[in-house]
Amino acid sequence: MTRRIPIIRCSRCRRRLRKPGTASEDGWNAVLDMGIVTAVLCPDCQTPEEHAEAANNDATTEYVGMTVDGRMVGRAKTGEQ
Repeated sequence: MTRRIPIIRCSRCRRRLRKPGTASEDGWNAVLDMGIVTAVLCPDCQTPEEHAEAANNDATTEYVGMTVDGRMVGRAKTGEQ
């Protein structure tokens, strides 16, 4: 059986994410509400505030997995990485 990878599109402009494994490196961001992904934004559609928030989250939070109900689980990054 072949596993299908879902097509991910920007929630604002509908641009397609071509390489899902490189989303964060390419500047794409997921918008989370209580751990649930509510939107995915391409770099062109992000406001400066959203970009700054994502950079802050990337510097301070490590996402380690998902719960059985689909919520992202994160923990604070430490200097010992």
